[in-house]
Amino acid sequence: MKNLFKYILSAAFVLGAVACTDKEDGPAESKMKGIFHVEVISADEIHEITPGKNKTLLLKVCADVETGVSDLALKMTLKSDLDAVAVYNEINETNYEAMPAGSYEFLSNEVMMPRYGTASTTAKLSISTRWMKDGVTYLLPVTIGSVSGTDNWGLTEYPQAFIPVKMAYVAPDAGLGTKESPYNLYTVEDIKTMNEKLEDDVKVYFRLKNDIDMEGVEWFPLNCADPFAKLIDFDGNGHTISNFTCNAPTYSSFFGVLYGSVYDLNFVNASVTAETKSACGIVGGYCGTAGKPGVCRNVHVSGKVTSTGSVNGVGGLFGRLNEGTVERCSADCEVSSNANYAGGLFGYDAGVSSVSDCYTSGSIEGNQRIGGICGGLIKATTSIKRCYSTSSVTCAYAIGGIAGHCNLDQKSGTPEESNPENVFEKCIAWNSFIKTRNFAAGTNDHYSGGAIVGFTSIKNYLIDCVRKADLDFSDYTDINVPYDQENASPSSPLYIAVAGPYNFPYHGKAAAAGATLSSVAKGLGWPSEIWDFSGDIPVHKAGASGPVEETPNVDAGGQLPDFEENELYK
Repeated sequence: MKNLFKYILSAAFVLGAVACTDKEDGPAESKMKGIFHVEVISADEIHEITPGKNKTLLLKVCADVETGVSDLALKMTLKSDLDAVAVYNEINETNYEAMPAGSYEFLSNEVMMPRYGTASTTAKLSISTRWMKDGVTYLLPVTIGSVSGTDNWGLTEYPQAFIPVKMAYVAPDAGLGTKESPYNLYTVEDIKTMNEKLEDDVKVYFRLKNDIDMEGVEWFPLNCADPFAKLIDFDGNGHTISNFTCNAPTYSSFFGVLYGSVYDLNFVNASVTAETKSACGIVGGYCGTAGKPGVCRNVHVSGKVTSTGSVNGVGGLFGRLNEGTVERCSADCEVSSNANYAGGLFGYDAGVSSVSDCYTSGSIEGNQRIGGICGGLIKATTSIKRCYSTSSVTCAYAIGGIAGHCNLDQKSGTPEESNPENVFEKCIAWNSFIKTRNFAAGTNDHYSGGAIVGFTSIKNYLIDCVRKADLDFSDYTDINVPYDQENASPSSPLYIAVAGPYNFPYHGKAAAAGATLSSVAKGLGWPSEIWDFSGDIPVHKAGASGPVEETPNVDAGGQLPDFEENELYK
């Protein structure tokens, strides 16, 4: 009995009638007995009505083909049956209240069932929140009131259609979009209205107020059209967006091009795909662009990022950084690209950017210039500090546990001459493995791979970086096995032990045998106010980072949407 009523609640609400035919000298007698039920044409289990709004439901009578259909055309009327609420509650152990009489109205309650028909015309029922209380679920039973054309009819054992209704939740404070009163986002519908609230070069503030499930939402990035001027402050407020998906033609991601800031936010089970030549990541295709900086702080993502559009710049958080700042973030992602510059956190940097106190896990796979944190750095003075990766990394060449190629995207053979002044400081390669593919040892000894950086300029700042002692590293092992290297700077260039026209790896130094990742990070002086070292692997301490402080715009000459990539390894 209980299961029967659960079925009634979610699908067909059973009503019944028996028809008969007219006799020649009076009402015709039916030759076929008809049994009927009513269906509500809606997939909603509970109908939520916005205060002040009406919702119209369509109902139809259907024949039960297993027990028979009528050979007469019948007219039926529907009516409410509020006395049945108590019966429903008793059987289903619920406590629904009867729908207030002023909250519903039949706009039409007559339906016609054709001879031998299995479905009638539709009746219309209007429901509203008038006389309803917030937080209360009501029940409206509907039954067959009459059947005309014959007196030979009756109801089934459970004749009512039970329609549960409640008042939809309305945010108590929608906000004004200002710093003092941000737009508050309570539901997925609130998130879907963000785009219409954004303005060019006017900072609009949003605050997430609940965890939001975005499953089934077809998402278009918020800022993905020239001049990329939708300025935003997005406070995740410690909440989680789950099941986010995007396959947009430009900058497939949540923000598109992040101009402004996002902080204290989680994405769980996200899926981003890009089939066009456009950078992509879960949070943004770009973090900042020329003259429009972006800041991402305390943002953590998990999921999958896949690019099949032969685009350079694919990552778990962002495809590319350009005047971007990324702090206290993490990405546990499966990142896959059919091109160059893919990384667990971001694909590459195209402007003066800063990355600190971040980590990645999962897997990264691409063509070349692939790394656990980033695929590479193509501009000068970008820094990556106190970051680690446990990701598996796979590509053809220019592979690194932290970064792939960091020589201004210059042709191989020039690292002694270039001076990018990129900074890698106190980073740790604790990768599941770092493996090149497609080439046998000894056949391509000029392709470079490193535990920390695969292909570096010897004049980068390379300071106190560490690799796992038993790191599973597979480059071209006849010439390039990880070895300890001293710190380096433009004034004290990196020493490369193995000569080769294209071999410029940076391996850092091996951790002590048996050391944990946490003990290494703690020994390097990573800040205890950010990192929790209580386990074998350090994680970020819980807590909000708070709003991002205003910083002046700078123009580092970054490129959007793409850059002219130099030929590598000819």
